[in-house]
Amino acid sequence: MSCSSSDIISNLLSDVLEQILVCLTVQDAVRTSVLSRKWRYIWTTLPVLIFDDKFCRESVIRTRPDKLVMAIYKVLLLHDGPITKFTLALENLENSPEIDQLIFSVSKNNDIREFTLHIWKGKPFKLPSTLFSCQRLEHLSLCSCVFKPPPRFKGFTRLLSLELYEVFIAGDLLSSLTSNCPLLEELTLHCSTSYDYLEIGAPSLKYFECEGLVRCICFRNTPHIEEVAIVLKGSRNQLGFNEGEISNSLMTLCGTPMVDLLILDHAYVKCVAASGVRERFPTYLARLTYLELNDICFGESDEVSTVLYFIRSCPNLDELLIRAFDGATAAIDTVSGTKAEMEFIKLLLAKSPMLETMGITLKSMEVAEESRIVKELTGFRPASPNVVITF
Repeated sequence: MSCSSSDIISNLLSDVLEQILVCLTVQDAVRTSVLSRKWRYIWTTLPVLIFDDKFCRESVIRTRPDKLVMAIYKVLLLHDGPITKFTLALENLENSPEIDQLIFSVSKNNDIREFTLHIWKGKPFKLPSTLFSCQRLEHLSLCSCVFKPPPRFKGFTRLLSLELYEVFIAGDLLSSLTSNCPLLEELTLHCSTSYDYLEIGAPSLKYFECEGLVRCICFRNTPHIEEVAIVLKGSRNQLGFNEGEISNSLMTLCGTPMVDLLILDHAYVKCVAASGVRERFPTYLARLTYLELNDICFGESDEVSTVLYFIRSCPNLDELLIRAFDGATAAIDTVSGTKAEMEFIKLLLAKSPMLETMGITLKSMEVAEESRIVKELTGFRPASPNVVITF
């Protein structure tokens, strides 16, 4: 058999070879250049360049972040062809002027579709204006950056998903950005800075996740939103804001009638309780099929009553997940057979005629006590004839 016929891989079409190299790390892709003359420059046309922690672990210069950035810059200089996906997310990556050059090299490529930049050390990185010229962006993920576009920037017209982790961006700018991304479907915000008011107006938005100190979240022109997750950052004893001050404005979530998945934390539940909204809660949860409530303290009567009200407002609920608060300041331990917990479970069983499965996670305890609790729970009379309780 001749050499040409035996080297099946090298004789594949260039597009196929390129797809093979895309599955490798950048280092391994570069190493293929020594295989043969045909392989020498294939890696330089790769459309996907990922410099993440795996790249850092395999790099011989991983202990010098500055040299690592320069090595990445050399890769970009040798690159010849379109770049559709670029990721720079290294654990030891620090804010440095060299990153400006990297972004400039990537942004001058008009084919970039996915861009990820995660800075972990040093002060937040101010995004260069060149990034905002990438009008073909479909996915953008940023961490520890300063988002301040030039005045002429109007938005990313093709953006589908946006992730902002500890990104410094003014509230009015964020509102303007979402409304000027007509195709945006997924929006994720994790921030330490507080916002008095956030207006989300992406007409194609389907998924929204927010973790931070936000006094008011208002949804405008979001008819297609389906999944919402809100965590009001702060400890149970110190939320960082006054519950009564924000409770009413937070209820603008009621303006999202299409939601079928909702995830909330104890702070949101406390705000609902403080607002007295139970007297005027609309049927905005009629489409909801999945409800998740986290860190609920069964020793707090207002939290329990609010949870019950949520449940009563979800006529089409298919799945309910409640995580009990078990911190040192909890009024009672997590699911441990207290009267409040047992009464709550009894009520759920009695008022859920379509219930099929109830899963209960018990606190670690003596076998005898566990047996007592299980016996009591299985003795409750459920409204559903087909319910199965699992422990």
